[in-house]
Amino acid sequence: MVTASRPAGLRLLLPALALVATLAGCDAAQKAQEAGRGVDKARQCAELVADLANLHLDLRPSSVARAAGQADEAARRLDERARNIDQTDVRNATETLAERLRRLADTAAGSTPAQREQAVRAVTDAARQLASACNVPLDRIVVTT
Repeated sequence: MVTASRPAGLRLLLPALALVATLAGCDAAQKAQEAGRGVDKARQCAELVADLANLHLDLRPSSVARAAGQADEAARRLDERARNIDQTDVRNATETLAERLRRLADTAAGSTPAQREQAVRAVTDAARQLASACNVPLDRIVVTT
C-alpha cells in the first residue's frame, strides 16, 4: 500500500516541479530582457551624448549666427537618431530637444535678446528632460551662454 501511494504522489509532484521550473525560467528570461533594455537605453543615450558632445550655444549678439547653425545641425542629428530609439522616454525627450533647437535656430537671427533668452530656456528645459531620461548631467547634453 505504501508503494502504491508513492507513484501517485510522484505523478502529482512531477507536474508541480515542472511548473516551478517553467516559472523560474520565465523569471530569468524576464530579468534578462529587462537587462537587455537597460543596455539598449545606455547605448542609445551614449550615442546621443556623443552627437551633442560639442554643443555650446553662445547667444551673445556677436555669436548668434554660429549658435543658430550649431542648433540647426544638432536638431538634424537628433531627428535622425530619434528614429532608431526604442525607449519611449528617451525618444520623446530627444524629439522635444530637436524641436526646441530647430525653433531656436529659426528665430535666433531675428530675435530680441529677451526672445533668445526664452528660446534658450526652452532648449535647456528640453535638454534637462533628456539628461534625466539618460541619467547624465545636463552639461553633457548642452551648454549655453
